[in-house]
Amino acid sequence: METGYKVIDIMTNHPVTMKSDVTVKECAQAILSESVGSVLVVENNEIKGIITEKDIVTRLVAKGLDSKKTLLKDIMTPKSDMVFIEPNKDLYDAIIIMKDNGVRRLPVLDAGKIKGLLTLNDILKIEPDLFDIMVEKLDIREEERKFGALNSDEDK
Repeated sequence: METGYKVIDIMTNHPVTMKSDVTVKECAQAILSESVGSVLVVENNEIKGIITEKDIVTRLVAKGLDSKKTLLKDIMTPKSDMVFIEPNKDLYDAIIIMKDNGVRRLPVLDAGKIKGLLTLNDILKIEPDLFDIMVEKLDIREEERKFGALNSDEDK
């Protein structure tokens, strides 16, 4: 199925980026001031990783680390664990990648260089009907989480 929209038409052209030796506190301040949910970690226009609000909560706050001393490279999701999309791909391809990988953000790369960032919010602004595709996957995960917890309690 094609939507007729290309990733390049929808993506954020200038995502917030920072270097890996920036503190998490500085990153959190940028997330707040720029009203974004993530920051791409970049060195010489090459992506090294990504930091999301969830990463800050689960990898810093929950572990009691100091945001003034912890660097992005210490808690970021590294490039090797990320998925990407090319700018000329159809929006539907992006939705499938997001759904299959359980992510809400896709860095857009062209010949290995950052061209932008595509987020679920970007997609929903253009194609709100595609929301159903994402919700289906989220509903399945939520049911697995709920019933998995019930089943493990019954085994005790």
